[in-house]
Amino acid sequence: MGMMDKMMEFMMGRMSKEEKEDMMGKMMPKMMEGMGSGDMLETMHEMMPRMMEDCLTPMSEEERRNMLTFCRKMLGEMEEKFLTSTQEGKASS
Repeated sequence: MGMMDKMMEFMMGRMSKEEKEDMMGKMMPKMMEGMGSGDMLETMHEMMPRMMEDCLTPMSEEERRNMLTFCRKMLGEMEEKFLTSTQEGKASS
């Protein structure tokens, strides 16, 4: 399972069906618009904070700590994969 899949499973696993549908209904059109326009960076800057807030709000303090720890770890792994390996000429697609 990829990192994004793990993050989505963790984030959405605690949500009710209605909460998931509501989040996806809000997020997907904006993400598709950003992907279509080629301005993914701006879209991510706008969407990620909202998505994280929607995810963290219903969680207990312990769940929030776990989620934030997971996100830090995942970002470190992404940085290693996409920045460090690129600098070494080993970028993978």
